[in-house]
Amino acid sequence: MTYSDCFNALIADLSELPQIDAILLAGSRGADRADPSSDYDVYVYLNAAVDVETRKTITDRHCKYMELNNQFWETEDDGVLNDGVEVELIYRGLDWIEGELSRVVEQCQAGVGYTTCFWANLLDSKILFDRDGKAEELQKRFTVPYPAALKQAIVSKCFPLMKAQIPAYYHQLEKALKRGDKVSVNHRTAEMFAAYFDMLFAVNEIPHPGEKRMVALAGQGNHLPEQWEHDIDLLLSQAGSMDMGLLDTLGNLTERLAEVLRAQNLI
Repeated sequence: MTYSDCFNALIADLSELPQIDAILLAGSRGADRADPSSDYDVYVYLNAAVDVETRKTITDRHCKYMELNNQFWETEDDGVLNDGVEVELIYRGLDWIEGELSRVVEQCQAGVGYTTCFWANLLDSKILFDRDGKAEELQKRFTVPYPAALKQAIVSKCFPLMKAQIPAYYHQLEKALKRGDKVSVNHRTAEMFAAYFDMLFAVNEIPHPGEKRMVALAGQGNHLPEQWEHDIDLLLSQAGSMDMGLLDTLGNLTERLAEVLRAQNLI
């Protein structure tokens, strides 16, 4: 894939900094799923911090707008290139991402939602700069089949939270609906879907692609519950209207997922 001259010039300037070990392009552009609204998600892997003034000197050359040193999730510089395309520069350490991937892919430690996102992020990224080949080494190390133990760990962690146990989302949503607490219903629904899609991607051995296009990407799997897209659409509609029928829909969504998990001997 070719990139704009403006983007290429930015990457070239960043590559000259000795603190930068590697630069990877991720997101939809890295995975060749870009559309006209796609930005550049650039992961800048550091061996030492680059001060804000140095970053500003570089981004001032290539960006018409820039928010430097945003700290909402990770350290980021977020702005707009001179050609009008948005760019995110996210700063990380290679040692940090190696540790996160080892914990998940090699040690098979699951979370509750988005367990394998960093794995997908690395695998889907295009290496734009790699000073000593460390990024390529990491990609090769973690280009492995989906571990069976990780799949089981994700299901064991997430499935009880659908309906089976006291902290389950089903029971939290029941309380929120009875209270008429719209914000809580929205929040618990979103958290439930995080767990649901974590399992759906796991059973299909797909590293989790993140919070965008989840239905379309999950639909590429071979092990999908019956009526799952219909159930998702219905549940979202019911959550928006505070319809108590949401609980029946969530029960159906859970049971249809359970059928898939049983067929794979995961529950």
